[in-house]
Amino acid sequence: MNAALEEKEVEREIAEARARVRTSGLPAILARVDAGSFGTTPLNLESLDALVFAVATAVAAMRLPRLEAAGPVFFAYVFAAEATDRLLAIGGPEKPEGPDGSLRADQYRDIPKLTSPEGLFSTILRDCAGFLKFYGEHPDSRKRVSRDAEALQCLRSYCALLAATLKKLGADKLEVKLTTPRQRYDGWAVSPAEIGESNNLMPVALDDIVGNEEYLKAAKRLARDVAGFDMTLDQNPKKVRNQILFVLGSPGCGKTVTAHAVMRYFLELCERHQLPAKTRIIRRTDWASSYQNQSANRLLEIFRDEVFNAPAVVGVYWADIDTAFSARGDSQLRQEEKSNLGTLFGILDGTVGPKNGKWFLICDANTMHMDEAMISRLAQTPLQAKGPTTPEHFVRLLRDIKLRGKQAWLPITESQWKKIGKRCVEEGLSGRSVDAIAGRVLTAIEDFDEPDEYFSLPFEEKRKLVAELSVKVDDKRIQGFLSDHLAFEKGAQEKSEEERFRRRVEEIKLHLSAQRAAVIQSAAGRSDG
Repeated sequence: MNAALEEKEVEREIAEARARVRTSGLPAILARVDAGSFGTTPLNLESLDALVFAVATAVAAMRLPRLEAAGPVFFAYVFAAEATDRLLAIGGPEKPEGPDGSLRADQYRDIPKLTSPEGLFSTILRDCAGFLKFYGEHPDSRKRVSRDAEALQCLRSYCALLAATLKKLGADKLEVKLTTPRQRYDGWAVSPAEIGESNNLMPVALDDIVGNEEYLKAAKRLARDVAGFDMTLDQNPKKVRNQILFVLGSPGCGKTVTAHAVMRYFLELCERHQLPAKTRIIRRTDWASSYQNQSANRLLEIFRDEVFNAPAVVGVYWADIDTAFSARGDSQLRQEEKSNLGTLFGILDGTVGPKNGKWFLICDANTMHMDEAMISRLAQTPLQAKGPTTPEHFVRLLRDIKLRGKQAWLPITESQWKKIGKRCVEEGLSGRSVDAIAGRVLTAIEDFDEPDEYFSLPFEEKRKLVAELSVKVDDKRIQGFLSDHLAFEKGAQEKSEEERFRRRVEEIKLHLSAQRAAVIQSAAGRSDG
C-alpha cells in the first residue's frame, strides 16, 4: 500500500478535527492549567492547533482507498507521530529530548476495533485530555503541570509515548507507505518529508505557459538566482536585491499555473545540481482557519521555520493575497488585529525576513480588487499577468496544449484555427475560459457508447478501443462551444469569482474577530459570577 496526502485533503478535515479537539475537553483543561490574561494563552492555542492538524492528517489518511487495509492502529500512529512532530516544532528550532518507554499496552487493546474516524480519534483525544488532567492535578507539586510550557511538554510526552505503544500493538511488518505534507511513513519508520517534494504542485512545465512572458521571465530569473545559493558557505554569490515577486492579474489569466510551473522548474533545477530545495504553498488554512485566531502566529511560524530557517533553498507561492488586504481595511477590526496583519505584510514588502538570496516569494492578486495605494505599498513595479492575448496564443493554448494528442479527431484547417483564436481575442476570453471550452471538446470526442466487452478488456485494449470509437469534432462544433460559453458560462464564471472573493474576505474577518468575541464573552461570564 502506497499513498500520498495533499494539503488540500488535510484542509478538508480541519473543521471536523477542530470540533473533535474542542469536545474532548482539552481546551478547558489547558485553560485551567494556565489561563493567561484572557482565559488561555497563545501557547495553549498553538498546542491545540497542532493537535487539530494532526487529527486532520490522520483522518485524511484514513479516507484514502489505497490505505483501507492499514487498520486503525496505523492511523492512530499517524496521529501520534504528526502531533509529536508539530508539538516539537512549537517554541523554536530547539528539539527537547522525547520520553523513553510507552504507555500500558493493555489500555489500548480496543484501538483495532475503532474503525470509524469519530470513534478512533474521539477516544484518543479523550485519553490525551485525561493524561493532561492527571498531571495538571498531580498530588506531587514537582510533577504537577502549572504553566502552558509545561502543558506543551506534557502533550509532547503523551503523543510520543502513544506512538511507541501503538508500534507495539501493531503488526511487526507493516507494508504501508504514506507521505503526508510533513512526514514520510514506511511502515512504522517515520522521517521528514523529502526536501523537494512537489505533491502539491500542478503537473505543468514552463513550456505549457501561454502569454505572461514578462511574469515568466522575471520569475524564472528569480528562481535561478536563488538556486545559485551556496549551502556550505551560507551565501549567495549574487546580490538578490528583491526576493519577492508581486503579480497582478484578473481571474483566469494564468497567475496560478504560471507560479506552479516556475516552482517545478526551480525544484528540477536544484535537483539536477544536487542543491536541497523545497517549495511551500501558502493556503487559506495557513491564513484564516487556525484555532482561535492563531492565524497570524501560524503564518509567521511557517515563514520562520519552513522558509527562513529551512535547511534548503525555498520557493514560496501565496495566491489571492488581495483577500487579506481587503480584510485589513475593514472598520470593525481592532487596531491590534490590524497591527498583526501589518506585521505579516512586512514579509511582502521586504521588511521581515533575511535578505540572503536563499528564498523567494511569488504572490498574486486580482487587479479588480486592488487599489493604487496598496499596490504601491507592496511593490515598486508589480508585474501584470495578462494570460493569452493574441490569436496565436489562444490557438497554441487550445490546440497544442489543452487538446494535445487529439489532432486526429480535430479536422480543422489552419485558417479555421486562426478564426477561433481571433474570436477568443475579440470576446476577451481568459485562459480559464479556454480550459472550460477544451473540456467540452474532450467530452465530445469521447461521447460514444462502449460495447459490453469494453468493460472486461485490459487497460491497453480499452485505450485502443477508445481511440477507434472517438468522435471527430470540427470547426463548427468548437465555434458552438464558444458561443455556449459566452452566452451561459462567462457571466456565471465572473459572478463566481466575485462571490469566492467575498466569501474569503468574510471568512478572514470572522477569524480575526474570534478572539475579541471570546474575550468579551469570558469577561461577561466573570461579571455574572
